[in-house]
Amino acid sequence: MTISILIGGAAGQGINTTEQLLLKSLTKQGYYYHSYKDYMSRVRGGVNFTQITLSNQPIQVHFESLDIIIALTQDVIDTQLSRLKPEGLLICDDDHDLTITSAIKVCKLPFKEILNKTENPKGLSMIALGALAKALTLNEKQLEEMMNPKWPPAFLNKNKATSQLAFEKSTPYIQMIPGNTTGTVSLSGNHAVALGALASGISFYAAYPMAPSTSVMNYVTQYEKPLEVLVEQVEDEIAAVIAVIGASATGVRAMTSTSGGGLCLMVEGLGLAAVSEVPLVVLDVQRPGPATGMATRTEQSDLNFVLNASQGEFPRIIMSFRNVSDCFYQTFRAFNLADKYRVPVILLSDQYLGDSVSTIPVFDLESLEINRHLAKEFNPDYRHYDLRTPLQDRSCPGFSEQIIMNDSHEHDEYSHVTESGENRVLMNHRRMQKLPLIENDLLEPEYYGAENPTHVFVAWGSVVEAAKETVRLLNDEKSHIGLLGFGDLYPLPKKSLKEWHSKGVKFINVEGNYQGQLAQLIACETGILITDSILKFDGRQFTPDYIITAYKEMI
Repeated sequence: MTISILIGGAAGQGINTTEQLLLKSLTKQGYYYHSYKDYMSRVRGGVNFTQITLSNQPIQVHFESLDIIIALTQDVIDTQLSRLKPEGLLICDDDHDLTITSAIKVCKLPFKEILNKTENPKGLSMIALGALAKALTLNEKQLEEMMNPKWPPAFLNKNKATSQLAFEKSTPYIQMIPGNTTGTVSLSGNHAVALGALASGISFYAAYPMAPSTSVMNYVTQYEKPLEVLVEQVEDEIAAVIAVIGASATGVRAMTSTSGGGLCLMVEGLGLAAVSEVPLVVLDVQRPGPATGMATRTEQSDLNFVLNASQGEFPRIIMSFRNVSDCFYQTFRAFNLADKYRVPVILLSDQYLGDSVSTIPVFDLESLEINRHLAKEFNPDYRHYDLRTPLQDRSCPGFSEQIIMNDSHEHDEYSHVTESGENRVLMNHRRMQKLPLIENDLLEPEYYGAENPTHVFVAWGSVVEAAKETVRLLNDEKSHIGLLGFGDLYPLPKKSLKEWHSKGVKFINVEGNYQGQLAQLIACETGILITDSILKFDGRQFTPDYIITAYKEMI
């Protein structure tokens, strides 16, 4: 059982409130939950919606077609009604204009009358909640349990009355079949990133607010006192990355987050971390560019940028998140890798995954191990940049009597600035020697699908879940499709690619950008040319429906 619900209206009408109350209630009842937000970059007005996918099986994608639409404004009907299934349900105001040409069911409610009767002029979200509870054949007790007990009594009573009246005036639509969600938690991608960072032992977080990354800082702030984490909202992204580098240089695990425009300002900091070999973890929650682009939309267009950000040549690690679980585990892993190799680690998320909420298995904390790679004993022959080995445990100021210096210039083993050509060659070679060593810690892309596929999709990041569901649906139709879903991106894991290529399968690249940037990277690193791509760059996430249509047209 899978049901798709859209709750739409204008910014400020409480759509997020409705979604949060539903999340709390429905997951408790055993439903797997996935939601994403489509919202405009404005405080009031416009057309915004949250789309919710409910299932009795794990689900982390949304679909084009809808079972239920709750339209709080006429604009939602005008823009979204075409997505409703032929026998779907539309819930709207009795004042809304409708031109119905199919067998869809319509439940018109007197919005103004309900709000006036309950003296709750801002209660549209409660109308949506009550109507949807009835449509899903929930009972009145379940509806009442959705209310937030922390609301002031007068506010709580008005909201109860509003949702109850909408419930009474609505009609049931579908009988839900709950699943078994024991041992699960429902989180957004950005919340999971924050928890992954906290689990890794961060003590300092600095950032400048930039959608869609801001909520990571908000979540970390919630744990500031109990976990003794210092969170600093700085004046800009340059200050953020420099502050994090400074903290990391003293042995503190630290992190910053931003989106593409903010990462542009951090580029010089990436180079500083690279030449001084200070561990650095940066999260880029991607949105469409260039410049301001589309501040609240999604895209996968920063890969080429982060591959080459900052001047000169230096090793770096680039990782992406395929789903909400990955947001936690990859973030945790990023800190161990940054400390081990003393390089910048860039984590690529995107607006879709950052804002999406999914029901996922509870994190396996027992499997996690923090590895700091710090030397705390005095060593009379300690060399901060030891030419005898590209990897070593580093010491930090204050750990011992050791004198430690970090510098943005080229330097010798003891951090003294030098312009010696011979030293430059040795130090650059030492840094670049880390790349083949990093490859030993890479995770190969996960393979899903048929044992002997004719086509293999290649995808990375949040697109992997949509491509994974596409493979399942196509193989149910007797196709023979596979998927390589990349999490680690650079250095590029090559083993699986080469194995499948040697078998003669045809790769099809699926990416949320214009150029097919992963395909470009694969060609550069392996010589494998992927000539067919399914691309999307309208600021909206892939759906399985979109990929299936494009694939069938392609073949």
